[in-house]
Amino acid sequence: MIGRKSIALAALFACAAALAGCATTKTTIFDKRGLTIQLISKRGDDIGLDQPVIIAPVRLAHILARIDIRLDVKEGQQRVPAFHIETIDSIAEGLAQGLREAGPNQRVIVYSIRREKRFGIFDTNYLTSFVAYVHGENLFLHLSRSNWEIPPRKKDSLPEPKIGKFPTKFRILPGRAMKLVDEQSLAIAWSDKVFERPTRTRITPSGQMIRKTILMESEEPDSDADVESGSGDLQKDAAPTIPAGVSAKTLRDLADLEERRQRGEIAESDYERQRNKILAADPASGSN
Repeated sequence: MIGRKSIALAALFACAAALAGCATTKTTIFDKRGLTIQLISKRGDDIGLDQPVIIAPVRLAHILARIDIRLDVKEGQQRVPAFHIETIDSIAEGLAQGLREAGPNQRVIVYSIRREKRFGIFDTNYLTSFVAYVHGENLFLHLSRSNWEIPPRKKDSLPEPKIGKFPTKFRILPGRAMKLVDEQSLAIAWSDKVFERPTRTRITPSGQMIRKTILMESEEPDSDADVESGSGDLQKDAAPTIPAGVSAKTLRDLADLEERRQRGEIAESDYERQRNKILAADPASGSN
């Protein structure tokens, strides 16, 4: 449940963040493959967050995949994912580590850089950055930049995301179990059952992860039955067909993998990769 007290506290953090003169301490706990995770605290802060906390990366991936933003473009308003599908799993892993290592007076800062080639030659880098922390039963996420094209002069000195600052123009469109704190901040009831499964993404037979397109005017499903039946969202696919003639060991390995998938212990992209690996090791599967 998302309470008013927690949201009021988030607003207080935003006001405090706007005050100058507070010495800050940053600790980088992860920095590779385009992802940087930092823990930040201010001298004299005693904010009493409910950290460290353990949230499974797969649950965080499901949360991130359900966050959309509204952009104002020439054609009108456009609804787009806040997090690019290629980066969701890595961001979720890094955020899980940050929340696991953060103390009660530290917030987690996430920088994710996605590289894209233009004309097959030139690289363009895009930044998604935010501040996150857990208070009470809620995960607070203050999104600063979403797929923002990094100017060449900024590539070696990325702008820091700050609570209460809005360097880019967009509005978060909250889904189920989410509530707006301000236009670019959310309070998320992270333990809600809606985040147990990938309702916005799925893996194609070729192993590609795709995301469901949500129209600007679309509403979130109102009940658990809507999510479980797939009405308005993507439900978790049933176990794929197993080729005939595979060995007993392959069957056991596939069964164990499927159980992990159904319990939510493994991301869909990892599930597909591991399944293909198991089948490739069995000559009878025809996947060699």
